[in-house]
This record gives sequence, structure tokens and C-alpha cells, in this order.
Amino acid sequence: MITKENLLLTSTAEAIYMSTADPNVLEQCRIREDNIAHEKYQNELIASLTQENARLRKLLEENGIKE
Repeated sequence: MITKENLLLTSTAEAIYMSTADPNVLEQCRIREDNIAHEKYQNELIASLTQENARLRKLLEENGIKE
């Protein structure tokens, strides 16, 4: 979307949207946006923890420690 690359357009688009949107629709859009951000955070955390888990398993194996 063009507004993602241009902060002025993003601000303008948000202002127009906020002034014309139905409050119920606006609330649902905010909820959806929050869910998308939370899902992204969860996926990043899972990836990070998976890497850390693999690193620790390798360390255990290198030191002859069984799980």
C-alpha cells in the first residue's frame, strides 16, 4: 500500500478514515490490527525460543548430557 511508504499519506489516510468511520467498524478494525501485531510478536518469539532451544540441546549433546 502506498501509505506505508509515505508518512504524510499515512497520517492523511488515518485522519480521513477516523472522521468517516462507523464507531463499531472502527473498533473492529482496531481489534484486528492489535491481533495482527500480537500474532507477529508471537511468531517472532516462537522463532527466537526455537533457536534458543536448539542451541541448548546442542550444548547438552556436546557435553554428553542426556535429556
